[in-house]
Amino acid sequence: VLKSGALPAPVDIVEERTVGPSLGQASIRAGFNSVVVGLLLVALFMMFYYRTGGVVADVALLLNVIFILGILAAFGATLTLPGIAGIVLTIGMAVDANVLIFERIREEQTTGKTLKAAIEGGYSKALSAIFDANITTFFVGVILYSFGVGPIQGFAVTLMAGILSSMFTAIVVTRIIIDYLVIERRMAISYG
Repeated sequence: VLKSGALPAPVDIVEERTVGPSLGQASIRAGFNSVVVGLLLVALFMMFYYRTGGVVADVALLLNVIFILGILAAFGATLTLPGIAGIVLTIGMAVDANVLIFERIREEQTTGKTLKAAIEGGYSKALSAIFDANITTFFVGVILYSFGVGPIQGFAVTLMAGILSSMFTAIVVTRIIIDYLVIERRMAISYG
């Protein structure tokens, strides 16, 4: 058992590489392409599984990505690979929030409530779980930004901006659209 001191093991450098800007640009492009493909696959899943509710979630998801990119542009942030990873994580959290809401609405409908009452109950009952998940991740982002450097801070900024944006789009934007469709247009929205 090692109590203190260093092990008498030499460190040998096996390989060292210098990466040029073109390889970095290719990595950014590949990361961006993966975000687009992932976003499309998630959008298709939501649309087919949750039907009309999924289409509403897809609109909110697209707005979410636009808001994140707008926030980053407003702060003059450069989109890097860690930033792309932050966007991907945020997309997952936004989808999770919509799934929680839609499943709660579905549960409310099975109890015999009207669609309007099920929507009200679904949003109110899902809110605490969505808030808890997002606020804890936001605090992690604050810690990463406070103690990290460079790429870690870039990831943290993107993550925090994405969390704020995804909470807004999942809770406010989808609710406005769904209320408009149900109350104003009197549509019967299905949730799978």
